[in-house]
Amino acid sequence: MLKPFRTIFWLVLLALMLVAGLTASQWFQHRYVGLMLENVADSNVFFASWQNAITSNDTLQHPAVIHNLPDDCLCRALTAKHAGQISAQAGQSGFYTFQILSNHPELGKSVDILDSIVRQIAPVIIITNAQGRIAYVGAYSDGIRCNTGTSLVSRFIASPEDLPAIPVVGLDVKTCRCAE
Repeated sequence: MLKPFRTIFWLVLLALMLVAGLTASQWFQHRYVGLMLENVADSNVFFASWQNAITSNDTLQHPAVIHNLPDDCLCRALTAKHAGQISAQAGQSGFYTFQILSNHPELGKSVDILDSIVRQIAPVIIITNAQGRIAYVGAYSDGIRCNTGTSLVSRFIASPEDLPAIPVVGLDVKTCRCAE
């Protein structure tokens, strides 16, 4: 007599779990996944703000890879492994590595940069040339899962001498992002 009741109970429980999972997925997609450009009114101002912040920071050494991966950003969990791989590769290629608003040894030395710029959108990576000029600022990769297969920055960290003369602002990608 209890067998039909148990079957119904487990089916209802499974259905509730599926609904909860789908609801959580939709919330995450709506809250964290989208084009980075949606949160940046003007990419030229975004670039200029970062360039000014980097130029005015005396503790940075160049060429540099600078990670903006705040600990309070949920997307950090999806980006951290790729960021660590980038730091390792960049270090081998002759870049100095730094991080903002986090303290994870694998990402380099912690530095302070103007909070209003840093909090606008994250995760963001900044790559500078030997003169401290930004060669790349933007997303780590394309897609929700930040990984080397969809990396936007691997080509920039191959060699400091091979950085583009014209800066690249990589915001036209759909990715996981935290925005103020």
